Amino acid sequence: MKQLLQRVLARLAKKTLRAYKPKVIAITGSVGKTSTRHAIVAAIGSSRRVRATVENYNNEIGVPLTILNETSPGRSFFGWVGVLWRGWRCSQGGAHDYPEILVLEFGADARGDIQYLCQMARPYIAVVTAVGVAHAEYFGTIEDVKEEKSALIRGLAADGIAILNADDANVSGMSHLAKGSVVTYGLGMADITAEDIRVDMRQNGETLVGDTMSQLMFTLRMGRDSVPVTMKNVIGDAHVRSVLAGAAVALQLGLSPSTIAKNVQSYIPMPGRLRLLPGIKHTLLIDDTYNASPEAVHAALEVLCGVPINAGAQRIAVVGDMLELGRYSEQAHKDVGKHVATLPIDLFVTVGEHARDAARAALEQGMAQTQVYTYANSVDAGRFLQERMKRGDAILVKGSQGIRTEKIVKELMAEPLRAPELLVRQYGKWLAN
Repeated sequence: MKQLLQRVLARLAKKTLRAYKPKVIAITGSVGKTSTRHAIVAAIGSSRRVRATVENYNNEIGVPLTILNETSPGRSFFGWVGVLWRGWRCSQGGAHDYPEILVLEFGADARGDIQYLCQMARPYIAVVTAVGVAHAEYFGTIEDVKEEKSALIRGLAADGIAILNADDANVSGMSHLAKGSVVTYGLGMADITAEDIRVDMRQNGETLVGDTMSQLMFTLRMGRDSVPVTMKNVIGDAHVRSVLAGAAVALQLGLSPSTIAKNVQSYIPMPGRLRLLPGIKHTLLIDDTYNASPEAVHAALEVLCGVPINAGAQRIAVVGDMLELGRYSEQAHKDVGKHVATLPIDLFVTVGEHARDAARAALEQGMAQTQVYTYANSVDAGRFLQERMKRGDAILVKGSQGIRTEKIVKELMAEPLRAPELLVRQYGKWLAN
């Protein structure tokens, strides 16, 4: 039944794309897809009619639903009948407000997924954010992951545009696969780059509800053009790279550098993606609980250590299991623990069975037993942290989706009644578990 539904949705999506001929911008990568999609929409601004992937609609069911402007009715038979009927009507053309641009995430859980999505919705612009060991459980090796992600570039037409992260050698190495032009972005040598990056934060580490918690400033350089950018409550190179990718896309769509710089100032991190939140006891939370891969965890730890705190305050790293890593899992968790031990982190809390390897590695590297704690679940970890945190602390919380570390953030945030607005997975089945 699912395969039949998949085929019908794909047929309707293809017919809809032929009817309206929107420009398709497709994004894939081991990490950073959603933030990059969010940044692309911000960079384009209101000058074009844009529709983007919502939630995790990045597979063989979610992508056509996005094209048809529908949402999944779950297990409702009559709900799916309605989706297909409205989808058929959409595919006939005639909707004057159909988007000019579709910004779609392409995910992959198995070999061939990206190729399938490209055949359904051939991209005009393809963005690859990163290649890492995330989801290696499904592919085997990082080379297999790279091969799958590169299918997006191979799927471009001769006039298509490949936009590649120059800071990731596995991604920049895909340039030879592009039939058309290639644009690179990154913090090093790239076509679109950021210079003079600096972050202003409250020096005493304390955070109050309603405060501007940080200002990230940099010079956005696009070829010969350079423009200043300032973004509020944004922190971390990962967000800068997402904005650079967004700027690269917007530039290819004909927007001017000054317009792009103005537009990206509206960029706000999505829930669970290195998002700054005020915590109880006048603390600062770095909520990075949407998911976790080794690359993202190491980057988040560096972000935490860049937060200024007063003498006597603590930097606390809370790391949950990194799932779906396959053969890389044990070593990846150990590497996190080793990294923590080299940083100015005062308290290291792990959540889940796999993350215990990180705790053991941190202890072996010289962290004191009084600095390292392990918990089986996020609820118990949250209760412990409520007792241990104090005024002026900075707390990073990160973990894979399955470990539900957003429950910790909910325990520690200053405005728990705003959890549905500020945190990930605050609806439906997630609240029941």
